Amino acid sequence: MPYVPAPVSIGLRALSAASPPLAVRVAARAFWHVGPPAVVRPADRAVHGRAERRALDVGGERVVTYRWGDRRAPTVLLVHGWKSRASRFARLVGPLEDAGLGVVAFDGVAHGDSTGRRMSALDQMAAIRAVHDTEGPFTAVVGHSLGALAAGLALADGLPVDRFVAVAAMTGFDAIAESFLRLVGLPAGLHERFCDHVERTFPGDVRDVRSRIDLLAHPVSERVATLFVQDDDDRMSLPAGAPLLHAAVPGSTLLTTQGLGHSRVLDDPAVVAAVLSHVTAPLPAVTP
Repeated sequence: MPYVPAPVSIGLRALSAASPPLAVRVAARAFWHVGPPAVVRPADRAVHGRAERRALDVGGERVVTYRWGDRRAPTVLLVHGWKSRASRFARLVGPLEDAGLGVVAFDGVAHGDSTGRRMSALDQMAAIRAVHDTEGPFTAVVGHSLGALAAGLALADGLPVDRFVAVAAMTGFDAIAESFLRLVGLPAGLHERFCDHVERTFPGDVRDVRSRIDLLAHPVSERVATLFVQDDDDRMSLPAGAPLLHAAVPGSTLLTTQGLGHSRVLDDPAVVAAVLSHVTAPLPAVTP
C-alpha cells in the first residue's frame, strides 16, 4: 500500500471537504509515493546475507535478484508486495531449501536495493517476466499482497508455472484504490473520481489500467494448482476479496487465518507449512 505520511493524510481529509477535485489530484500524487525502502529485519538478515545476488535491467531500472539453494533444482519464485522487499520471505526460504527446491526473489522497482521512484502492478509484472527470463524456469510462484496480484496477472498472461500461492492478494486496481482511500481518510464517494484520474495519468501512457489490473477479470488458469491465503484481520487486502479470487479459479484452495493481519501471515509456521505442502505436492491430474 502506498506510503502516506500522517501530515499528508490529515491534510487530504480536510481538503476533501473543501475541494474534492483538488483532493483527488493531491491524493493521486501521494498514491505513487513509495517512501524510503524497507530495511532488512534483524530476523531476516542471515538469510538475506547468504543469498547469491545479481542485477538486471527492467525498464531502465536496476532490479536486484536473490537466489538460494541448488541452481539445478526445481525453483520457486517469491514476489513481494508494496513497501516490502525480497528478504521479507526469509521464514519461507529455509524450508523450501530443505525440501530440495531452489529459491529466487527480487526487490521490485523502487523497493529494497533496486532503483526507481515508483512501482505499479504492471511494473512488478515486467520484473517477474525479466527475472523468469534470466533466472527461470520456475516450478512455482509465491506472491504477497501487490506481488500476489502481479504474479497472478503474469500467470494469466502466460507465465509457465505449475503452482501458485497468493498470500493476502489484492483483487485488482479498484481494490487497491479502495484501501488507499480508506488509509488516507478520503470519503468512499471519491472512489470513481480518484480511479478515473489515476487511470488517465498512469505512467507510460498505459490504457485500460483498471481492466488490465484485475485478477477477477483475468484469473489464473485452472491448470495451475493455486492456493489463496487470507487473514480475517487484514486491513490492506480486504478479506472479502479472497472468496472471489477462490471462486474465479476452479479447483483452487482457500486457507483462512485469524489474528495475523496483512504481513505477519508470512511468518506464521502454519502458513509456511501450508505453502511448502502446496508447492511440493504432486500435481493433480488435468482432464485434456
